[in-house]
Formats: sequence, structure tokens, C-alpha cells
Amino acid sequence: VNEYGYAIKHPLYKADLLGTAYEQYGTQLICLQCLKEERDAAFVKRISDEAIEREKHKRKNTLHYASVYSDQTIADAGFKNFEVSTDEEQANKAMAKLAVDRYKELHELEANEYFTTMLTGSTGVGKSHLAMAILRNLNETLDVECVFINVRYMLQHIKDSFNNKESIYTQMYFIDLLSRVDFLVLDDLGNETGDKEASRWVKEVLTEVLESRQNKATIITTNYKRGQLERMYGSEYMERSALISRLLKNTAPIVFKDTNDKRVKVFDLTAPIKKEG
Repeated sequence: VNEYGYAIKHPLYKADLLGTAYEQYGTQLICLQCLKEERDAAFVKRISDEAIEREKHKRKNTLHYASVYSDQTIADAGFKNFEVSTDEEQANKAMAKLAVDRYKELHELEANEYFTTMLTGSTGVGKSHLAMAILRNLNETLDVECVFINVRYMLQHIKDSFNNKESIYTQMYFIDLLSRVDFLVLDDLGNETGDKEASRWVKEVLTEVLESRQNKATIITTNYKRGQLERMYGSEYMERSALISRLLKNTAPIVFKDTNDKRVKVFDLTAPIKKEG
């Protein structure tokens, strides 16, 4: 008990007698131990906040550093640079934006179940572009981890690692990455099979990934219809593919039926060649 009759934990001192370091407290009675504990707590909080921010930054960068593309220009794909020239393209762009809105709503609600967005159509119509546009929007506006994976190129990386022990792109690396991220694009699903039934190994890799993503969102691009995918990833014992059924159990389709290959452009042989610079 101090001289004023109050029970105190630590000694109190008049601030104006302690020097200029405490002049901000005027003539107050202060506890040096309490001040130290407050400063220590503030320091620990700052360090913790900085660590959290570093982790957020690291998660944001997963999309940039860990994605696997068949076409590097997809890295810059977004809604703003998605060229629209037909009603179908306009409608599909609107559907992709709606998918973003729904994913954000589910994320805010901390939902236990998401849906799969499936973009189908011929080669070069803009499926991968819209898939990346969805992913970039989510990555930029939510505290989430995202990655874009071209299935065929991923499997090539894994196969290369079998004979290259220094490669980090092992089967376990990709299974861990694809299982961990909040939002995943599987690009050109089915293209890795060459229009044939997928090998047992391919089915095992994809099954392990998808089983771990039961409560997470996946975005698919493919040139094939569901029936074709069923045959690719099914077996002689099962008419329907358990893998595809699991993947597409709750699907929002975005279908390109009439859009032409955007990459096919006419080259005018009579036009002068433009000089760069």
C-alpha cells in the first residue's frame, strides 16, 4: 500500500523527477515497470503484425511465382483486356464476373462448400483468359492464396523430376500446392490425355488433388464435354468417372459454342512491315 492508501503492484514515481525522458507525463505518478510492459507488448504486436503482413504478401505472390502456364501471356489476362466482339463473349464475361461475386460471398460467409466454375469450348476462344481473370480478381481483393496450373505442363514437370533429383517440381510439390491454395485453376483438363483414356498415374495424381479440395473452389477450362471427360478419366470397370463426378458435383458452366479461335488472325502480305522503336 502506498502513502495514499492504494494497493499497488509496482512502485510509483513522480514523472517530473525522472528526467526529460518522461516529461510527457508532467507531474503524474507513473509506474516504470508498467510502462516497460506496455512498450514490450507494443513491440511484440508490431513484430507480429509485420509477420502477418509478410505471410499475406507471400500468399499473394503464389499466383505469380508458382503458376504453370502453357502460354505465358495468360499471366496478364484480366477482365479489362478480354476482347468482346460477340453476344456470347459478352454473356460469358458477365457470367465470369458473377462467379467472382459468388466466390467472394462464400468466402465472406466462411462457407464449407464452394462450386466449380467450368469453362468449355474450342481452342483459343478465351477460356483460359477468363479463368485467369476470375483468379486475379480474387487474388487482388481477398486475403486468399491462388494458383493457375496447366495440367499437361504440370504433369511434364513431374515426369521430368523422376530423372532430375534436383528438381523441386515433384509430385508431392504439386499435390501440396494444389491442395493448399484457396482458389485453383486447372487449365486444359483432358488435353494431357491426347483424346484417350488417362493413364492410371494421371488419374491418381488428379484424384489425390481433388479429394483434398472437397471444400474449396476450383475453376476448370477444357475443350471437352462432360461425357468425354467421363470416358477419359473412367475405367473399364466403371462407366462413370468418380474423379469427374467429384469435380463436377456442383458446377457453374460457362460455355463457348459459337466463338471462333481468337488467335487465328489474317496476315496482310501487302501491308508494310512496321519498324519497332
